[in-house]
Amino acid sequence: MVDDSKEKSKIEAIYPLSTMQQGILFHHLTAKKDQGFLNVQCTLDGNLNIDFLKQAWDLAIKRHPILRTSVHWEKIKKPIQLVKPNGNIDWNILDWTNENDETQQQKLEAYKINNKNTGLNFQKKPLGKVSLIKTKKDSHYLIWCCHHLLLDGWSSSIILKDIFTFYDALANNKNALLEPIPSYKSYLNWLKETDTNAAKNFWTKTFRDFKNPFLFNKKNTALNTTVNNHINLSTETSQKAQALAKTNQVTLNTLFQGLWALIISKYSNTKDITYGNTVSGRSGDFPNIELLAGMFANVLPVRTLIKFNLSTKDWLTSIQTQQLEARKYEQFTTGEITEWIDSSSENLFDSLFIFENYPWDDIKAGNITVHSSQSGITTTYPLTLTVKTGDIIEIYLFSDESIFSDDINHWILNRFEEIINLLYNNQSITIESILENITPINSNIFNETIEKTNDASQIVSPKNKTQLELLKIWENLLNKNNISITDNFFEIGGKSLLAIKMFTLIEKKLKIKISPITLLEYPNIEALSKYIIEDKNNAPWNYVVPIKTSGSNKPLFCIHGGGGYVFFFNPIANALDKETPVYAIQPSGISGNEKMHQNIEEMAKDYAKEIKDIQPNGPYNLLVYCFSPAVGIEIADAFKKQGDTTNLIVIDSIIKQEDFTDPTRIKMRLSGFFKRLTSNPISAIKLMISNNYERFIEPTVIQLFASSNKKNLEKIKQNLIRIYKLYKWDKKHPGVTNLILTEKPDKKLNPTYINAWNSITTQDVNVLFTEGVHHQLFSSPHADLLAEKIEKVMIQDN
Repeated sequence: MVDDSKEKSKIEAIYPLSTMQQGILFHHLTAKKDQGFLNVQCTLDGNLNIDFLKQAWDLAIKRHPILRTSVHWEKIKKPIQLVKPNGNIDWNILDWTNENDETQQQKLEAYKINNKNTGLNFQKKPLGKVSLIKTKKDSHYLIWCCHHLLLDGWSSSIILKDIFTFYDALANNKNALLEPIPSYKSYLNWLKETDTNAAKNFWTKTFRDFKNPFLFNKKNTALNTTVNNHINLSTETSQKAQALAKTNQVTLNTLFQGLWALIISKYSNTKDITYGNTVSGRSGDFPNIELLAGMFANVLPVRTLIKFNLSTKDWLTSIQTQQLEARKYEQFTTGEITEWIDSSSENLFDSLFIFENYPWDDIKAGNITVHSSQSGITTTYPLTLTVKTGDIIEIYLFSDESIFSDDINHWILNRFEEIINLLYNNQSITIESILENITPINSNIFNETIEKTNDASQIVSPKNKTQLELLKIWENLLNKNNISITDNFFEIGGKSLLAIKMFTLIEKKLKIKISPITLLEYPNIEALSKYIIEDKNNAPWNYVVPIKTSGSNKPLFCIHGGGGYVFFFNPIANALDKETPVYAIQPSGISGNEKMHQNIEEMAKDYAKEIKDIQPNGPYNLLVYCFSPAVGIEIADAFKKQGDTTNLIVIDSIIKQEDFTDPTRIKMRLSGFFKRLTSNPISAIKLMISNNYERFIEPTVIQLFASSNKKNLEKIKQNLIRIYKLYKWDKKHPGVTNLILTEKPDKKLNPTYINAWNSITTQDVNVLFTEGVHHQLFSSPHADLLAEKIEKVMIQDN
């Protein structure tokens, strides 16, 4: 007797998930809507033998290992595919013959939605449900639930064709003649032996001189609800499109890629266009790859340069030539391609072009005809265009409703017929003329999205080295700064494939292997760092606030001003060279429960320790402003004792806290006020009122009426003023001092600043001038110019 439990436990093969599959699994486990689920559908007309159909499915399950494959990810380092020697499928037989056509269609759509909501269990029966719905005496709908995690659209067609080949053989009492399919293991071995140099050269050449792509999702936010709009081109326009493709000696696929590039160019006013293109992943020289079912489909970047002087034919030919060459390398992922090319952007595109050309023809099997096959559309991109060919060309547009309004969607769809007619009526027209004649988009129809502004109360900074390394990785992948260690990766724009790449970088940077699925349980930096290594092995940071962590240059450390908060440095960080990391140092007490420093020396000692943790060896670039010059002097002194030098960058600040009772100072202030009053009386009075309110009235108002957060900031501010006044200024700065000043109405004021700094430095003071006034230097438009001055004086030698 056979032991069923032992039989069930047998395993035929174990395979890793591909990069694309890992991304789909991530999306399946994290997204609100499972975009990978498919209801593969076809219509069976004729005298159907259901028993033969079930037997045909059983034979297909034996033939195709993917139909016996489950996916597992829990409590293992990396997700795997597990192939069992046997498998079966669940059947659901329904009869709707008593319903009219309209009701049947309504029920069919509701049924498919329910299938999607129910989903699939990849660990048990991932591809295990077929529904057969009788609609007429001699007609049925076949609905097969499957998922992109294991099958692409081409594969579903391959399997259905084999099923009805088996059905035909059973119906005619003969053997099915099918070629042997290659093993997936041999395919993986072939991939390992593939030479990447040719692919790397091709993609490097394709993206030569590429800068930054145009992205529809400019804020890199997580996707919201996807809406579907579509149009059917008229029969006449569809015929014109076919004729244009033939005349220009390109495929219909190429023609519509060209139309799509022109529409993006008109929309974005950009000449260098990139978008994603779905490919079968079956164009390599692996034998009989077209018979193997699985998830081989891929998304490759397409780069199209809009050259105004080119004829339409030459331009379309260039697109087709690139596509034919790219097909040789379509097994390589976008992540690999991005690493090969020299691009400052992690995302090469965020729109997707799909041209449906699955290998499907109507099938005659026994006494039935199989037709109207469809598998549905899945996408995780903000904008996806799908073109379905036939006598009438159908165009579908799937768009994120938070980015694209209905008017924008309609504008995009209506441009296809317009451009086709432009080309058909004047086939010698240049690209420039086409763009000039396309109906422009009305700027009033753009949706404005609101981006939540980060401030000190919303951003939680890294507290140890592990968290900092994770933050660097996240900033690089997401191409954004001001990430909080409590931010959910997927809620701030993280995508499935980026998550896979993130764990590759974690292994490289932190020398630790962990499963990408870990991110599902630990979706933020704080939680993930605890999982990676216990906090006791990482000395906690209290003062460092990373603003921009990526870059190969020496970092810039910005010491807080008199207000205590540090996020006013953000515009400077963004304006500096992309290779310059920027860290701010905030005072103790920001969280409301730490003990504040009682003197500058104690403060500088603590700050210097954490700066050393980020950059172990000098020289150091230290920016001071407002109330922080004394801290900068003390930090430089601490570094000197350790053998390191400090490049001090002083932003429009004097060495001592103002003494408002000093007669000379009062005279200078009055002189400056009257000069401002003469040149711009309204502005001078506003500034006087604002300054006096901030110094003498606002502290009292805050203590009486403000929120607890503002009250806490005011306590920090008053403490900073107190310890700054107590500082003795008895040390000289041994390194370089760069003093960046604004032009002031009182011409005596800047010389006073310069003389004061000369008195406490051992080297000459390097003086630069910038535009704006003291309180506006770190905001637009003055921040860009200030960043230029800072870059000029930063030390970059290693």
